[in-house]
Amino acid sequence: FKPAFGLVLLREQILGKDRFDYAFRNYIRNWAFKHPQPDDFFRSMENGGGEDLSWFWKGWFYNNWSLDLAVVDAKYVNNDPKNGIMVTIANKDRMAMPCIVEVKLKDGSRQRVNLPVETWLQNKVITFTIPTTSEAESVTVDPDAALPDINRKNNMMVIK
Repeated sequence: FKPAFGLVLLREQILGKDRFDYAFRNYIRNWAFKHPQPDDFFRSMENGGGEDLSWFWKGWFYNNWSLDLAVVDAKYVNNDPKNGIMVTIANKDRMAMPCIVEVKLKDGSRQRVNLPVETWLQNKVITFTIPTTSEAESVTVDPDAALPDINRKNNMMVIK
């Protein structure tokens, strides 16, 4: 199950469909009828995807690290929704993954911010501002529940 889910994560969350498909086709073409080792696959995916994925191989395959992203704090800048909302997100475990942070506004609209994996390779906690024009209802990290987060209870915060 874990290797299959790792490939899904690579395709849908990390590399994207186009880069993953290109890299995977090249891997299959280059290693057909041979005896590749895991490192051969890892190198092929990095070369074809054009990205250093050592953080993923290390956390997902070589170790059994977990991911636990959490919304720690969310408040309006200067207590005014028109100035934006300051959001603090923490990675409480060792695994790193790119993620999406979504702000749901009271008018029903939603705003999303993509945080790259480099965010978590250098920091355990990050605070950033999402521009808003109206009051917010909630802030959610990984709103689509696409990542293997071990504690989804801390992924959302209601704005008061």
